[in-house]
Amino acid sequence: MLIPITVFCGSFYLFYKRAQEGLRGRDLILTSAVINRPLPKAHLVNLYGESLEDERLRHGKMILVFMMPDCPACDLENEFLKTVINSRQDIEFFYIIPFGGKDQMLRLAQNKYALEPFYDVGSDLSRDLEIYQVPIKIFVENGIIKKVWLNATIDQRKQTEFKDWLRSV
Repeated sequence: MLIPITVFCGSFYLFYKRAQEGLRGRDLILTSAVINRPLPKAHLVNLYGESLEDERLRHGKMILVFMMPDCPACDLENEFLKTVINSRQDIEFFYIIPFGGKDQMLRLAQNKYALEPFYDVGSDLSRDLEIYQVPIKIFVENGIIKKVWLNATIDQRKQTEFKDWLRSV
């Protein structure tokens, strides 16, 4: 009985390790594929159907934060971002819901996030940026993608690095 359990546990560990390595490799491809490229065209709307004009995303500095209201890591990211979103008046933050049912996701997110959430209509922006997991932050300057952060900024080291970067940019 001990041998099948050992084989199962060992197989599970190897499968999990390989899956994590695959995700890290995909993350490196995602970040290198979009850095210094123009931000793809976007159609973003809020709960009231008002659009965030695509032209507004082409000027100035901003951080696009892709999150889902039913994502525990996104909740942690939101708590961290509450502490930094007002630290730079020249950098706007936009929360973007990349997929799911528009009305349901926007209603769930409306009172949950530190900023008004926008929905990526048709998931065009998310698809063009190859965003299939959240949270992800993307720094855009004058319509050009300059930096990408994958996953939540939940440990102290990552939070300090992000705050230092935000002060220096």
